[in-house]
Amino acid sequence: MPKLGHFTDETEKATFLRAYDAVAARWPVPSTDLDIATSFGTTRVRKSGAGAGTPLLLLPGIGGNAMFWEPFIEELARDRVVYTSDVLGWAGRGEQTAPIRDESDIAEWGTQLITGLGVERVHLAGYSAGAWLVTVIGAAGDDRLAGISLLEPSPATFARPPWKVLRKFLFAGFRPSRAKLEKLNQWLSPTIRPTEEEWALTLSALAFRPGMPWARPLPAERFAAIAAPLLVLFGAESVVHDAESVANLVRQRVPSAEIEIYPGVGHDLIWAIPERVIPRLLEFVDSHDPAALDRRSDRERR
Repeated sequence: MPKLGHFTDETEKATFLRAYDAVAARWPVPSTDLDIATSFGTTRVRKSGAGAGTPLLLLPGIGGNAMFWEPFIEELARDRVVYTSDVLGWAGRGEQTAPIRDESDIAEWGTQLITGLGVERVHLAGYSAGAWLVTVIGAAGDDRLAGISLLEPSPATFARPPWKVLRKFLFAGFRPSRAKLEKLNQWLSPTIRPTEEEWALTLSALAFRPGMPWARPLPAERFAAIAAPLLVLFGAESVVHDAESVANLVRQRVPSAEIEIYPGVGHDLIWAIPERVIPRLLEFVDSHDPAALDRRSDRERR
């Protein structure tokens, strides 16, 4: 029977919330916290930035939350509103009240989340497992989506993850400890150096029982349903998949997709080369925003 996401230990929950708030307190740009009501419960979203650019709605990597984007928010929100969202059913500041059973429920949650933000148009982007969620939501065909961006998407987005990847995660998840998770992080994302507050978030979240389904490959017809412009960015040295093979699969399923593979970096590409990844993301967002193109033309004429 589907479960609701919940903490099994009140002490760990308190530790998690203190760490969440500590990261929130160092947020480098003005922001407002929103609690968006959906039929599955309330989702915490942080609204940052201002400007005429197409708004961004960002979903984090596996088990993450709105604070995931703190290192990058200043650049992302320079010319637009950016919504960084917790994921209902993962540890965060929301409260799940109804089960999310399958991809249809995920898509409905995402649709209601966008409605709750009150935006006419939004660009949806996600990292790793968040990219899988973005794909599920995007395949529902919401015409408010100005575009979709997948940053080093989870291997389960396209095919069954390699056994070596599953084995690494299973080992780290069996009687997990900081030492095991540090070892996994070094293998998976060697350029990421979590702060103590971020470690506190990660370790206390181990006491959270997820209420979000695990990622599983989407059939080709689901990809065919994606109508919004699609950007997919890979790290060539990613340990979770073969970037060239997966990129070819994306080309087959979504011929119009823009795909880039960055040499010398892996699954942590947004941390390894933010100076390339974030401008590329924002360039793609603006390239599908008629108003942004008009503003650029005005500047060039001057």
